Amino acid sequence: MQTFGHETAEKVKDLLYQLDAAPTLADLSSLPPILRNQFSEEIPPLFTVGKAGKGQVLFQPYGYRKGQNLRDIDSIDVISVRETI
Repeated sequence: MQTFGHETAEKVKDLLYQLDAAPTLADLSSLPPILRNQFSEEIPPLFTVGKAGKGQVLFQPYGYRKGQNLRDIDSIDVISVRETI
């Protein structure tokens, strides 16, 4: 297991707050400063949310169905976190 330290933990906590505050995946910004990005086209697709230089959270929609609209996705499974993007 990798340890990032207090500063990175605060950055990740902020990103997780942003994820929790958005009612659906479509409500996350796809423009900076908080950037939602589709990371892969796999089923289920992988997404990231992050801030430049302030960490990144990799996640996938929970209970995803092929072709599901982002407005219908309201819960996720976190896969990993990274210190910077």
